Amino acid sequence: MKFPPITLYVLAAICQAAGSSGAAMLAPFFMKEHGYSVALAGIPLVANGLGRVCSDVLSGIMATYFSAGRLLIFAVIIGLATSIVGYIFIGTMPVFMAAWIVFGLTEAMFALSLRKIGFDQSAPGRQGRVQGQMASALGIGFTLGPLLGGFIGKWLGPDGLFFLYATPQFIGMILVLSAGAHRYRRSGSDQSPNLWREGRLLLGKLSFLASCLAICQAFLFLVGVTRVAFPFLAVNLRGLSLETVGVMVSVSRLTDTFGRYVGGWLCDRIKPARVILLGVAVGIPMFLLQVHGAGFVTLLIPLAIMTMGFGFTNVGATTFALQSADRGAKELALGISRASSSVGQAIGPLACGALIQQMGYEEGFQAMALSSIVVLAAAWYGLRNSRPKKGSKFNVPSLS
Repeated sequence: MKFPPITLYVLAAICQAAGSSGAAMLAPFFMKEHGYSVALAGIPLVANGLGRVCSDVLSGIMATYFSAGRLLIFAVIIGLATSIVGYIFIGTMPVFMAAWIVFGLTEAMFALSLRKIGFDQSAPGRQGRVQGQMASALGIGFTLGPLLGGFIGKWLGPDGLFFLYATPQFIGMILVLSAGAHRYRRSGSDQSPNLWREGRLLLGKLSFLASCLAICQAFLFLVGVTRVAFPFLAVNLRGLSLETVGVMVSVSRLTDTFGRYVGGWLCDRIKPARVILLGVAVGIPMFLLQVHGAGFVTLLIPLAIMTMGFGFTNVGATTFALQSADRGAKELALGISRASSSVGQAIGPLACGALIQQMGYEEGFQAMALSSIVVLAAAWYGLRNSRPKKGSKFNVPSLS
């Protein structure tokens, strides 16, 4: 049975995201096992985020000139090689940190290239829906990853994180090659834009900056809460087991995926700006309720609703960036938008860990809610007169 290329790309995305998110769940426990405090346990995730920030803009520029399919191949090969090197030198902390930086580089390149392929092949009236589907594929992987991380952590301990990263990455590499990514070409009629000029125009748009702020906030708390604040809350304060926390985080990533899919559908029916604001607003009361949870259900419900809101903001901001940019600058706009999300991923674990360490769980989550209110007000001000270019033209690249 032969699957269409886009199906293979989606399956590869699930594998790649599952491996990376599962390993990321174990990373703070790896650091704690090696004597680091809760506030410093998120350092590998910060390193990963720094790699993403560098990669997002660079990948956006590279996707302007090179095939997105070949960037996918490059990303999975480098990710697999790095996981092998990291496993060999797992006791050497500089190598361990360098591996997480490279992981960030390859993960961001993979996600951006996947979204670019989806946008190239979507009609103007379906751009939000297709972006939602692409984001959902990654979200499914993020759902499976913590579940795998919990059981691998119980089986091999935190030191099994590189094994968990490498195995799905290898499967993803086979799927990407089977999809014919090496034959995926950009349209020959596209002219190379003036990236400096296009970049200045994008950064001069208040609405574009507001969407970047919102997606930064979404990923800051998505990563900071699900990978640091919530696991430590559930394990240290409520006494839950690591595998139980893995299941809960997996469910929350499933609702994040649901938010991405529904958010993409909403983007085609209401303005993406409204989807962004809805996502920020949904999370605010959940921060206040999260710390009062005492059992499995009462801890899970606020976390699940919160991450669903993050999914709305994620796909809304991505669609807004692609629709707002001129034809020759869509890759750059996507790169800047994804770089904003990577900034959030970079500082999220450290920021949330520091809040919990310094203020305690209740006041720490209250501070997260207060900062979200500030972001909501700023995003509303910037997006209130936004006019995305919904009718922008698109090109379907050759798959041969």
